[in-house]
Amino acid sequence: MIVLQLRRFRWLWPMLVFAATAAWPVNAATPAFPDWVVRLFENPLAPRVAPRGAPKVGDVTVVEFFDYNCPYCKAMHPVIAKVLASDRKVRVVYRDWPVLGPVSVAAAKAAIAAQYQGRHDAFHAALFASPGRLTDDAIRAAAVRAKVDWARLERDRSAHGPEIDALLRETWDGAQRLGLQGTPVVLVGRHLLAGALTEQQLRDAIAQARAEERGPGV
Repeated sequence: MIVLQLRRFRWLWPMLVFAATAAWPVNAATPAFPDWVVRLFENPLAPRVAPRGAPKVGDVTVVEFFDYNCPYCKAMHPVIAKVLASDRKVRVVYRDWPVLGPVSVAAAKAAIAAQYQGRHDAFHAALFASPGRLTDDAIRAAAVRAKVDWARLERDRSAHGPEIDALLRETWDGAQRLGLQGTPVVLVGRHLLAGALTEQQLRDAIAQARAEERGPGV
């Protein structure tokens, strides 16, 4: 069983930050890693953005739990994009955790299915750029802006429905085991950070994960 030992808890309006130390190492490839944690990092169906040459080049993995209808997740999207653009050794794994209703579930399934035509990144950005709360029409409009072939997406979503559903269940299970209460949450190395982080806070967490990976005195 994995135990999270809470080290700090502080209120930063409008952000709630939990910094937790976990009883597992930073590297998700370590054999001692529990299977459910490995799957959060490595499930091949989970959308991800990786540096060229990954995994050998990438040295830190950020796992984000999010909902397309969450306003704080929308605030996090440009933060992650800026970090990815400037730090080529960071890999981000997107774990869709649609906690805000049926439309959030529909958006998550559509975004995951867009991977089969190579349009996830554009669709992901278009969904977060949609004003207000998403509707079924807004999801379709975001797909048009992202140049998603909607007919193909529907075919892929149907053909791969069981795998997509299994991925979402796996994310829910992982979120529950980690004790998550809402979105967004990022897992960076040994640390869980909840809330809409600033760019500097995310960079600091990545730097800390790198330092812990290298070990003391390195």
